[in-house]
Amino acid sequence: MSSRPPLYHGETIEGYCGLCNKLQPVTMRQYFVCPFCWNVLVAYQKSFVACTAVHDYWKACVTPAIPTFRLTETEVPYLSSYTRKGKTKKLAAADLEFLDFVIEEQKGDVYKALFHIELKSGPGSIDEMREFQLDINDSNDIIGAVLKTTLPAYIFHVQLDHEYRPPTRRTVYRGVWFTDIFTLLENRISIKTRRGEDKQAGYYSPHAFRPISEFIEVLKAQHYKNLQKLVADQTLQMS
Repeated sequence: MSSRPPLYHGETIEGYCGLCNKLQPVTMRQYFVCPFCWNVLVAYQKSFVACTAVHDYWKACVTPAIPTFRLTETEVPYLSSYTRKGKTKKLAAADLEFLDFVIEEQKGDVYKALFHIELKSGPGSIDEMREFQLDINDSNDIIGAVLKTTLPAYIFHVQLDHEYRPPTRRTVYRGVWFTDIFTLLENRISIKTRRGEDKQAGYYSPHAFRPISEFIEVLKAQHYKNLQKLVADQTLQMS
């Protein structure tokens, strides 16, 4: 809020924090914000929960089956003020070295990076979607990091929902699906400008995604090695 005081400061009650998502004493405060800033603010709570979904899945399913694989969160959500970037989004994407998570394999005392995971979230279930939307800037970020690091990338979609403790609410996750960047691009239907916005998005068939329950078998089959060969072929291009 750029250190500006709230327009209204209300009572303190027991409820869910609109940022950290935890049940604790919270105080209602009201600010004037533009629609773009509001989207950024509400995204914090969603990001925390989506990241938790990945950690929960990894701990429950991957670590017991493949204990040599380590999940590291490299893009931890945190509060920060807005600063204008010196590069265009496309140029910045070309220099990216990290996405949301990196997966490494332990061999002795050394960890070798195998692939990235980029995390996306929203209210929709992949099973009920007609199209999956992804901003072109986001897909360029994924492609840029893949080309920069020569590591392939999987994309996780986390379905988010709300639970209420009036007048507060918290975000919870309902399901997780996955794909890889090559399969996603193969299933792109079109690129067009988002309705009511000035930025472009890619529209993809939801058939590109598979339920997260199948991901452990993908890992056991070392599918990421096939993706590494595709990365080496340098067929990926930013839009």
